[in-house]
Amino acid sequence: MALCLATMMVSGVAGCGDEDESEVAQAPAAGARAGAFGEDHSAGLASADVGAVLESLAQDHAAARTAIGPHQLRVHVEVALAPQGEPVTPEAQVGKPRPVADAVRDDIAVVWGSAPGSSPKFSLAQHNDHDHGRDVVVADERMYTRHEHRGWYVQPLQADVWELWLDDAQRSVSDVLALAAPRLQVEAIPRAGEGLAGGDAFALKLGLASTADPSRASTQGLREWRKDAEITAIAGDVVVDAKSGLWLSADVRVSYSLPGPDGRPLHGDAKVTGSVTPLTTDTATIEVPQPELQGVSPLLERTRYEVERARLLDGLAGR
Repeated sequence: MALCLATMMVSGVAGCGDEDESEVAQAPAAGARAGAFGEDHSAGLASADVGAVLESLAQDHAAARTAIGPHQLRVHVEVALAPQGEPVTPEAQVGKPRPVADAVRDDIAVVWGSAPGSSPKFSLAQHNDHDHGRDVVVADERMYTRHEHRGWYVQPLQADVWELWLDDAQRSVSDVLALAAPRLQVEAIPRAGEGLAGGDAFALKLGLASTADPSRASTQGLREWRKDAEITAIAGDVVVDAKSGLWLSADVRVSYSLPGPDGRPLHGDAKVTGSVTPLTTDTATIEVPQPELQGVSPLLERTRYEVERARLLDGLAGR
């Protein structure tokens, strides 16, 4: 999500749509919704196969909450993209953009408080350094939402769009690694007792492979710009639970370059750090907005045309 936003800011490189969930809906990460609940990922992770690692990390939030139960997820993402050198021409060509340097720092925090089999209860906060953000709380079959510097709204929990928002947070690590995939090299180091419930884990040490494998590139839909990207640096590590394949902590840094629309090369950096902490239903603190204290308003909505027509014509309208 944040990586898509960074490339959008440098005009002409990529478009990401107007809604945060658009990229998920149109071009899900490689391996999205992969893996059945309870599937054992340990063999693929132990082999350090890049495809198996990407598939493991691209699991959705439903897999995470099923395996972990109540938990807290925190992610910090930094993305930057800037043109290198002087423009080839003094003025931008007609109809073509002139890229400028820009960057985004994004913080995401999720607290999932439901026990397996219970109705959803969670909080989601996402805020960046461009003064944009949102807060979402779901509890007691109601969804509370607010945008940065706005008041709270409440509505019945009817649609499941919140699943897309949680999947975005869960896949923050895999999104950056999917960019690095063509040059990604992985070393799997066993970590006994560091997994979920005292199980085993793997520390995945990340590096830059000597040659690229273009077949790993995710270039469909809104990620088409990646086909021209050259990965120049990969570093960091990700700790994953051996059995479920879910990430528990991450510190990933990727650098890349690609041609810009005005002839200058663009240099990009993407960094993600994060952690997942198991909780209990008692320790998962979720603050539900209180109408009498925080001025919660019903979500504004328009009456459906069919209902409005029937009311205004008092039953005279044909069906």
